[in-house]
Amino acid sequence: MRSELRRAWLASAWILGALLCAGCGPGVGGTGTGNDAAFAAFGANAGPVCSATVASELACPSAPAGPVPPTGTLPVRFADAAGQVVLELNGNVAQLDDSCLRLHFSGEFGTTAGGAQGFFGSYEIGGNGVDMLAALSIAPVAGGGSLTVGLRGVDGQMVVGPLPLQRATGPLPAPAPC
Repeated sequence: MRSELRRAWLASAWILGALLCAGCGPGVGGTGTGNDAAFAAFGANAGPVCSATVASELACPSAPAGPVPPTGTLPVRFADAAGQVVLELNGNVAQLDDSCLRLHFSGEFGTTAGGAQGFFGSYEIGGNGVDMLAALSIAPVAGGGSLTVGLRGVDGQMVVGPLPLQRATGPLPAPAPC
């Protein structure tokens, strides 16, 4: 038991060290966002969210006919009915906060080789400093003004959702008790 714990600790320390030394920025071939590990883990590549199937629910700048601007959406926010789960999108980046789980996810939009679209990044729970790779899927709901979201870990397990979120305008009310 003690040797298993020691092995797990050493493996975690090795992975953390590798991630800290990996470097992720424009000067080293990365996207500059730190999401390279998530893109690699899910077999995805970064892309503009305004070319996504969900673009009609976002605040994408209108452009003349031609390529989609890589800048992404203007800031837009979605929340569940209880105000416990909030999704903020800005540019090509999504941030999801679940107040009951004390979870914070941040990821960048991309597409997998199989065509799946989502935000690839990591989440942490309770501010513990342990980042877990994850993918946030978003899909428009018929009728407009809302999305269905789901957050899956790299192991395929659902972490949050799937759940519906409505577009939020104005200040959000205080979250309902968990």
